[in-house]
Amino acid sequence: MIGGGMALKILDYPWHQVHAYRLHSIPADFYFLDLDHVAWNYAQRPAPENWRGVVEARSVQAGDFDVMLLHLDQWCGYHELDMRGMAFRAAYDVHRRTGIPAVIIMHGTPDGAENRHAVLRLIRDLPVVCNSRQAAAEWDGGEDRVDRYGLRQFRAITHGYRVSEFWSAPLTARKREIVSICSGGDTSREYHGIPLLYRIARDVPLAMYGPRGNRPWLPNYSAYRQMLARALVYFSPTRRAPMPGARTEAMLSGVCVVSVPGNDFEDHVRDGETGYIVRRYADAVRVLSGLLDEPERAYRIGRAGREWAQTEFCHKRFVANWMSVLDKIGVGKSETTE
Repeated sequence: MIGGGMALKILDYPWHQVHAYRLHSIPADFYFLDLDHVAWNYAQRPAPENWRGVVEARSVQAGDFDVMLLHLDQWCGYHELDMRGMAFRAAYDVHRRTGIPAVIIMHGTPDGAENRHAVLRLIRDLPVVCNSRQAAAEWDGGEDRVDRYGLRQFRAITHGYRVSEFWSAPLTARKREIVSICSGGDTSREYHGIPLLYRIARDVPLAMYGPRGNRPWLPNYSAYRQMLARALVYFSPTRRAPMPGARTEAMLSGVCVVSVPGNDFEDHVRDGETGYIVRRYADAVRVLSGLLDEPERAYRIGRAGREWAQTEFCHKRFVANWMSVLDKIGVGKSETTE
């Protein structure tokens, strides 16, 4: 048996470091499979106390772990991007060899029927957790798919945070600027809304952080949170990514969030009260420009959004959602039916 300090043991592997950091709110000992040369990216997030390190895939035996987490996104079915699927396949082989129960975390949304079916072939009959109800519905495709436990295969768990990690500076300490994250690769430019960011930047000044932006990527988690705490407005351009975490982290930092709609965001913001939803380019330019001209209004909306986000996106709800999924597949403290 693998040693550890908690009753529940989870076997994971490097995929999306920021998402992994949130997952470690689950009361369990987490281990990573040795599928990547980087086990934990300390520049993005500090390693949580319940991350126990790396284990060799070939050494894992039945009973060593209670559950495995397997990761997929919408590009894993493309042959030319097979590197995205290699880690999944290697982890799936461990699951198949050992019989350790597994849950898939789906990080994206389908970008076409053919691609969706290719990814579904990888998923097989395993239970799947998505980051938004819209993403879960799109992957299900109205087919009412069930997993190997006879339960609804796709379900949503909106992310949650230890909200005390984010602070909010007073208006006098905030920069009068609009910030955004601009880190999409060549394949994901449209998916992450990068062309829209560039277009808006021609009319409204944007501080875009990331390899495709006009600001360097921040060196660590502390610097990132400090940037958000002192920003006035955050713009989120993506309709496809299910509930991007940076947008939520901006809300938790008291930044006034302006976002295009999609993937349940309309359910998490009251337009004009806790943030803004913009559906047309002209509306985005008008709202963003107006907030720069009226920083007091931006600050007021940002504070209201922060209060809402601290309840809506707290880690206690997130953990309860995850423990419910684990209970349903017989991994948690009790077995229940859905």
